[in-house]
Amino acid sequence: MNKNDNLPQADGQNDAKHLSDETNAIENAFIAEQKKAEESEKEHIEVEPVKETTTVEGTNKASQKAEDHSTTHEDTMVEESEAVQNATDPIIDENEEADKDENQDNTVEIPEKEYETMNQKELIDELRQLMQEYPINSFRDQAEKIKKNFEKRDAEIHEKEKAKFEKENPPSDDPLAPQFEYNNELTKVFNDLHRTYRKEKGEFQRKRRAQQEANLVKRREIIEGIKTLITEEENIGTTFKKFHDLQENWRSTGPIPHDAYNITWEDYRLATQNFYDYIDLSKELRDKDFERNLELRHKIIARAEELGQEDNIHKALRELQELHRMWKEDVGPVAQEHRDPTWESFKAATKVIHDKRQEFYKERDKQQEHNKMVKENIIAEVQKITETGAKSHKEWQDRLKEIDVLKELFKNTGAAPKDVNNDLWDQYRSVTREFNRAKNNFYKELKDEQNENLKKKMDLIAIAEEHQNSEDFAGSLQVMKRIQADWKKIGHVPRKDSDKIWKRFQKACNAFFDKKNAQKEAATVEEKENYEAKLKIYDALKEMLPQDDKEAMQSDIQSFMDQWSAIGRVPYSKRFIQDKFEKLVKAKFKAAGLSEVDAEMLKYQNKLSSLENGNERDFKNERFYLRKRQDEIKKEILQLQNNLQFFNSKDDKNPLILAQKKNIADLQKELDVVKEKQKQVNILERQLAQQEEVTTEVTSEE
Repeated sequence: MNKNDNLPQADGQNDAKHLSDETNAIENAFIAEQKKAEESEKEHIEVEPVKETTTVEGTNKASQKAEDHSTTHEDTMVEESEAVQNATDPIIDENEEADKDENQDNTVEIPEKEYETMNQKELIDELRQLMQEYPINSFRDQAEKIKKNFEKRDAEIHEKEKAKFEKENPPSDDPLAPQFEYNNELTKVFNDLHRTYRKEKGEFQRKRRAQQEANLVKRREIIEGIKTLITEEENIGTTFKKFHDLQENWRSTGPIPHDAYNITWEDYRLATQNFYDYIDLSKELRDKDFERNLELRHKIIARAEELGQEDNIHKALRELQELHRMWKEDVGPVAQEHRDPTWESFKAATKVIHDKRQEFYKERDKQQEHNKMVKENIIAEVQKITETGAKSHKEWQDRLKEIDVLKELFKNTGAAPKDVNNDLWDQYRSVTREFNRAKNNFYKELKDEQNENLKKKMDLIAIAEEHQNSEDFAGSLQVMKRIQADWKKIGHVPRKDSDKIWKRFQKACNAFFDKKNAQKEAATVEEKENYEAKLKIYDALKEMLPQDDKEAMQSDIQSFMDQWSAIGRVPYSKRFIQDKFEKLVKAKFKAAGLSEVDAEMLKYQNKLSSLENGNERDFKNERFYLRKRQDEIKKEILQLQNNLQFFNSKDDKNPLILAQKKNIADLQKELDVVKEKQKQVNILERQLAQQEEVTTEVTSEE
């Protein structure tokens, strides 16, 4: 018999007295009756027949029930009758879970999934997979959750498309105006699939009910067969063999309808006990039966004790339930002295499993409470980010990265308590929608602003192109400087136009300044010569091959750097050669065995050399760049450290945590390099200032 016979989860808490008073009442009465009957025969007490049974010479004779003049035998029969009538099943009782869902086959383990996070396509795939891989009656709860979440997604999409339609098609009295129609192909696919699921499930239930009805007929026939044995006139061995065959048929018969189980079981138990009452078993057969039953009880106890070591608590509980059924249905009575000890042993083994179950649910509840707290903190953090907002595209992109980290953390966090899990998911979706709404509003306003900026910059381009061929360098120079300053003040333009208009503006400006610079005679020849000299050094360094002697290679690179620094300025239009040389130096130093940090600092010496030949503005630009980069790095480190607070600090193998920590370490290294660069710039600036003071003093003395 399986769980569909309304077998509950065995609680293992029935005490020995309860079992002895109810389940073994018939055994006690039978033994008491047997002993009293034997004593009565020894004392030759005359008894009156209670019931006459037809007998045939040479066949099985039912013992004639006699009544003691002292009413001892009669009292025993009355007690036995009352025990049978009042006895309740100590293991099988009304099971609330079975009543709640008697069609759900919970013996199949189906992994729990967060259906709330799935989209419509994923929900369809999940239902199809359940139908293909599991029995049709084993995932009713999952199917209901999938349907509920699919309908919820469908309602959201319907509302969104309707709002979009109404926005694009304002209300109109025109009868030919378009009407909103909602067509979702995924909805049709899901409805067809769910209809197939319901059809298959209904067919399964009809077949199972028919089988249960057939099993009920078989069990009724078995009960009638046991009743018939009492009146048959056969050899006792033959009768007892038939009785055992009927018991075996009873055990092998499948489940019956839930509403007929209790009364059928009571009829079976009463017929069985009547058989023991009216068939006078020999003491030898009875003892042999007791021994067989005791052996079965010991096997059940041994298996229950093994289940106490089972890690899968659900599997252990299901098998324990079957052991309790076997104890009650498959195993008959044992000798009086073994009844309480075997039950106590079985009850103790059962208690171990139920203690583990309680501990399992306690730990699960504790973990779910922790998950609830984490999810609540994530929701609060998303709200905080939304309220703080951002004022630029870069800031919104930073906020979006933070939201993505929180989203990944929310999805990886396990389930919260069942009564709040769905509510937390709804809250999370609500706050993320608020964030997306705020972000979209920003970009909508930004788009309007960028279009206005585009118009302003196009006006500046027109002015630049008007003056690019001007011969009035003095007058046009002021105009060019003014429009360049105005260009910087104007904010961003649409990305698709940014490069195009900048190149056009830059081309006009460069055309003017190139023409103006062509008129300059001072230092142009020398700067061109300097450029040619630096270009030769660059080409020579580029052709240098890696050497086995790393120190010699580093010395050669340093020599190139010294030669480069000794050469003066290059034409302004050729200033890009400096950046190219610095990148090449860094690559060569790394090839010479230096770390990236050391190579960066040695490369920076060349930058310092160029600053030494520069002016105050060059120092100001370099300090501004370094300070700006320092602030950016600190801000990124702080954000990454805040994100780490949402992770379980003990989970060092989490790839997200490892990635975050590596990013922090890389940024910290870069921050140290930036600080060292600032230090070198300050030292160089102080040295130049001291040299200038000395030069001034010498000039004054002369």
